[in-house]
Order: sequence, then C-alpha cells, then structure tokens
Amino acid sequence: MANKKAAPAKEKKVTDKDYFDEAKSWDESEIVREKKSARRAWSAFWAMTGVVIVQAIAISTMMPLKTIENSIVRVNDTTGETEVISNLKNMDEATEQVMSRYWLAKYINHREGYHWNTREDDRLQVGMLSDGAIQQQYADYTNPKVNPNAPIRIYGETTEVDIKVNPAITYLNGKGGVKPEKGEKDQFGETVYTALVRYTATVKKEGETPATTHWAATISFVYRKEPIKVDDRLINPVGFQVISYRKDQEGG
Repeated sequence: MANKKAAPAKEKKVTDKDYFDEAKSWDESEIVREKKSARRAWSAFWAMTGVVIVQAIAISTMMPLKTIENSIVRVNDTTGETEVISNLKNMDEATEQVMSRYWLAKYINHREGYHWNTREDDRLQVGMLSDGAIQQQYADYTNPKVNPNAPIRIYGETTEVDIKVNPAITYLNGKGGVKPEKGEKDQFGETVYTALVRYTATVKKEGETPATTHWAATISFVYRKEPIKVDDRLINPVGFQVISYRKDQEGG
C-alpha cells in the first residue's frame, strides 16, 4: 500500500494583531530589564554612598591627630622648582648651619654682584631678604638719583661684578665660630645670629683685565616667623631677614 503523503502544513498568516502582541511583549520585556537595571544602579549608588559616609566619619575622627608642620623649602633661582629640605621644628644643628650658609651666600651674591640683565631681580631679592631699615639703605645705595656712585652709574651695561663667597663662615656669637649659636633677641622676640662672611668681587670690564678685591661682611640676621604673602614665600620661604650689614675690604 502506497504511503499517503502528509499534507503540507498550512502557513500561518501573521495578522496585525500578532504584530501588536509581539511588539507589546518586547516593550514589556524592555521595561522589566530597565527596571531591573535601575534597581541595580540604585543599589550600587546607595552602597557607594555608604562607603563615602563611613570614610568621612573615619577622616573626621582622625582629624584631631593630624598636625601641620612648617617645612624649609629651597627654591631654584633658575628653574623656579622648589624642594622641601627639612622640617623647621625638628631641624638639627647641621641642617641649620647649612641653611644659614645658603641664605648668607645668596644675600651677598645678590647685593654685591652686578649684571645689567639681572639688576632688577637683584634689587628684589635683596629687598625681600632685608629688614625695613636695611631695605631703605640698599634702595638709596642703588638709586642713581640719591647716590652719584650707584652701581648702575659706575658699571653701566657692559661691566659685570662676579661674587665668590667663601663657605667657611664664622659666627661671631657662636662657640668656636663654626655654627650659628643663638644670640640675643630683637624687638620682635626673634633670635639674632651674627656671621662674618668673606668673599671676593671680580670686576670684568670690556677691554680690561679683570680686577679682584677681597671683602669681609659682618651680617646680623633673624628668621621671621610672621606670616608673609604666598608669592613672597617663593623668594624667601623661611623668613630670612638681614637686620644689620657692614662690609670691609681686606688685603688680597
């Protein structure tokens, strides 16, 4: 007996209602997914909020243990870069000696040296590192309207004066003169240090042989603790101030 072939399945006709039902099903699924995603997002948000609150409580609890420490910052005159070299509170004698030598040498280089292109910066540096009375003395000395022998009148644009400071500084109020022992206090209650600094000044004039002279500067200085402007801190971060300055020529 011959097998009877199965009748082909009748193709189901997709009606408009089927389209709408399918679209509705997709919309409902999408809404469910969005709701689930939103729930997960809110769960993550509240979890992170909880972590932040816990961290804030921990930080506020630890704040009384936090201390603010003043630091010594060394500024590179060429690049402007700063470097913390020690802590003022815990500074030992060796560090204090190195720091004082640095500021004394810096002061003399800016005050006694002369270069046409840097003369304004030298005036600024000396002013920032000097007490009020010394500032005025230096301003009068360098002002050609006040002083007929002001450096700008003598040296002009072509002559230079190079300074070389002898690092063997003698502290006049120190034991043995090798470290900055604390002396008397000034009217502001700051400890006064006095140092004898030797240096050479070499005058270089076009067409002439350089001439070198030997000098000794007696300098009294303090480290001011009073607040100063942030911009000024870049020049004088430790409050170094010269309150007395005298120089004498020595035999070469």
